[in-house]
Amino acid sequence: MLRGIYTAESGLLTAIRDINVKSNNLSNISTAGFKQDRLVTTTFAEALAVRQAVRTTGKLRELGTDAVRGKTALELKTDFSQGALQETHRSLDFAIAGEGFFTVESRGGEYDEYDNPGGTYEGKYYTRNGQFQLDPEGYLIDGLGNYVLDDGDSPIFAERYDFLSDEYGNLFTAEGDYIATLGIFNPRNPDLLIKSDEYPFVILDEATAMRENEDGEEELENLEFTGKIAQGFIERANTDIGTQMSGLISASRYFQSLTQIVRAIDAALGRSVTEVGRL
Repeated sequence: MLRGIYTAESGLLTAIRDINVKSNNLSNISTAGFKQDRLVTTTFAEALAVRQAVRTTGKLRELGTDAVRGKTALELKTDFSQGALQETHRSLDFAIAGEGFFTVESRGGEYDEYDNPGGTYEGKYYTRNGQFQLDPEGYLIDGLGNYVLDDGDSPIFAERYDFLSDEYGNLFTAEGDYIATLGIFNPRNPDLLIKSDEYPFVILDEATAMRENEDGEEELENLEFTGKIAQGFIERANTDIGTQMSGLISASRYFQSLTQIVRAIDAALGRSVTEVGRL
């Protein structure tokens, strides 16, 4: 019976996390550039096999579907698929059609384990949200007030609102003078980027930045940008409302079922203790 409680408890924790993930996806439906997350769940036996596979091959194998000992939350996966583009006619709005992220300077500075634990790797973070603004000095900033960087990792001094962008992210004044080129980070494997509490996407640390795949290629190498930049557009969140709503209902029902199982087992244990006490 105790094993049954442990199994149900594992499932309850996974259901709670799944509900939180789906709720977060739905709450960010209006956030430009938001990428929905998905909770990968598996059984304990499968999770152990996956962890062993990762240690030996460095890759996450596809999970099986046999439910043996209750569900376990294995990891959170971000869906980087393209969101729909919405025209805004605002010159400070930008959208990426294709792969890549806008590069932004972190106000927290560069991460240092001892001197600046609140910073980010290389003092930068990455976003698909191109709703930018101009600060009082004329620099291009994001919604958090941090500098948007060019392809040389320098803040972009646009000065005025009436600048123009071509499809490659080259910015020009209304008179046609070159200003800068938007810095687009296009990693080979975006799955290594993580969401933080404060910033959309960051690189965890140097070890992650230098990680190589089986072919000896750096997984976070900045590849050539092959997409297009659309000025006057934003990228809508790629959240699938129907899927998330149905998944949220299923997760809630699963949670309720496991709660009833725990209550039933607890009641049975209570009766067993009472009967043993009588003996």
